[in-house]
Amino acid sequence: MAIGNPGGLHGSISGGYVSGINRMIRGDQTGREMNCIQTDAAISPGNSGGALVNMYGQIIGITSSKYVSSSYEGLGFAITINDAKPIIEELIANGHISGRFKVGITFYEITEEQSKATGLPRGLLIDSMDENCDISRSGLREHDIIVEIEGDKVVDYDTFMAAIKGHNKGAGDKVKARAVRIDEKDDKKRETIPFEFTLVEDTSGDY
Repeated sequence: MAIGNPGGLHGSISGGYVSGINRMIRGDQTGREMNCIQTDAAISPGNSGGALVNMYGQIIGITSSKYVSSSYEGLGFAITINDAKPIIEELIANGHISGRFKVGITFYEITEEQSKATGLPRGLLIDSMDENCDISRSGLREHDIIVEIEGDKVVDYDTFMAAIKGHNKGAGDKVKARAVRIDEKDDKKRETIPFEFTLVEDTSGDY
């Protein structure tokens, strides 16, 4: 059962089955992967963040997300309580999760299909940069496309994070990277931009 306040309706409960476990789900807002329980219990704005409870009244997860599409129904997800509990305890104690970092960008992934259609290289197309993060002072610009991290090719979020973690980079570490800059007047003109930025410790408390 998923418990919450969808639409401001206090104490609403929706029931369903556990459809799967150990589903690695990446949220649109944070981009972070979470180990989730899949359920077909209805999850709506207002009960996300609430408890997913089993038939014995035990909290087994914290409802977090669902697939939103006319093509899908009954695909809801909850962060497992085994993953959520230590995070909750550390948030209570410290206000944030120690050891986490943030880059400071929002981006769009250029997929293989988009690359073929537009001629743009695969990578992360920068939409915006956080002025409080070091990457905003690296010489990178909006609409540049990050294609390489520490010599490793980057084509999407997963390869981006794998390159950072694969080189044992964490908060406070410098990261060397390359981006492709497309000329605004002539998209055939391209320039490879080397840049360097420092990973910033994430003390936001967001999960």
